[in-house]
Amino acid sequence: MTTLEKIRYLINHGEDAIKPSHRRVPMAFMHRTARVDYLPIGVIGAIIPWNYPAHSCFSPTVAALFTGNAIVVKVSEFSSYSRAYLQAICQDVLEKRGHSRDLVQFLPGHGDTGAALCKCPDIGKILFIGSPQTGKRVMEACVTNLTPVILELGGKDPFVVADDAELSWAASVAIRGSFINCGQNCIASERIFVHKKVYEEFVKMVVETMKSTVQGEGACDWGCMTMPLQLTKVEDLVNDAIKKGAKVLHGGKRNTSIAANGLFFEPTILTNISDDMRILHEETFGPVMLINVWEDEDDLIERINKCEFGLGASVFSKNQKRAEHIISRIESGMGVVNDFGLPYLLQDAPFGGCKQSGFGRFNGPEGLREFTRPQSVLGELMWTPTAIKGPRLVSYPMLPVTPYAVQHMTTMFYGWGLGTKLGAVLGLLKVLITGPPKDKKKQ
Repeated sequence: MTTLEKIRYLINHGEDAIKPSHRRVPMAFMHRTARVDYLPIGVIGAIIPWNYPAHSCFSPTVAALFTGNAIVVKVSEFSSYSRAYLQAICQDVLEKRGHSRDLVQFLPGHGDTGAALCKCPDIGKILFIGSPQTGKRVMEACVTNLTPVILELGGKDPFVVADDAELSWAASVAIRGSFINCGQNCIASERIFVHKKVYEEFVKMVVETMKSTVQGEGACDWGCMTMPLQLTKVEDLVNDAIKKGAKVLHGGKRNTSIAANGLFFEPTILTNISDDMRILHEETFGPVMLINVWEDEDDLIERINKCEFGLGASVFSKNQKRAEHIISRIESGMGVVNDFGLPYLLQDAPFGGCKQSGFGRFNGPEGLREFTRPQSVLGELMWTPTAIKGPRLVSYPMLPVTPYAVQHMTTMFYGWGLGTKLGAVLGLLKVLITGPPKDKKKQ
């Protein structure tokens, strides 16, 4: 659905985002026009993760093609099986529309393949989606050719429930925000902050709902994780929290009842979270919900912003202004009132974060323009006389009157007050008519 929305958005609104922008004021040059053109970069390189392989491939691909570029996509080694199928779709469309099938290339491979893509001198820009650790290595590789990068990195998104929230809805969305795709989601709601007044009721709702869900294979609510190393990390983080006093209300361990050697980790709910627990600061990227209690807003914001990540945030309150006020205080690239994850579906708004969550944007006009090379162009009106095009005043060799004329012009344009500006106009006319002051002519 997100991919189809991306295509629909580009078809209906993409041209408005990258057509020449004429809303530029050419200073006092009345004989000039000013605009910004958004030109193709050439070849875009994209290094994408495994958690949403179809959308992560198609999203940068359609944006790159729409802006006039070719693209090389390095797929994850954990989702390589879909590569040939997805590339065949792109090549089929390109050929049917009369374009070269070589405009889109999907590469399998490991880290060395991604490094080669970053160091390739023919790549005009790199989009990387993944962990902050790998993102830093991407930047280091791109330094070779000063290739610009867009980094969409990890998250540890806060999910704030105020005392006036619609509690049943907030609890339902919290489950989706924490456990969708088994928590393998950069904008997962990894830190739940519930107001003290509604804390116990919220916890009860969440736990009761989770007890009615099923983990398994086929028709079920929760499946397995994807990467063995990530499963081990989740297990280590949960065990560290339990060792330091966290209370397990649901799950808490590997689920070996489904497959003895499988990658199943039980959807886990932890409370009694303290600041010394690694899981409060490190990205979990797994099916774990951390429920914290809050009472004072200033303290809440301080606790949220202590985290090094800043991707998204959700705030639940029946008071729209209150929710938006809290969002404005959270250091993040995106915020949602009374829901979770909508910025990813909304293609008309830029997606991205701050701090260790990266920089640059995709989606929306801002994201589409990231795949272009902006060029400022100052045009000229056809009727402009030569005297206005290049007045003798600013030509070489310099006239004796020029320094005084420029001084008066500066005051005329930027001086404070109408009287000051009029005085500068009169001074300019005087030096143009009579020349520079006689006592300073020799200077």
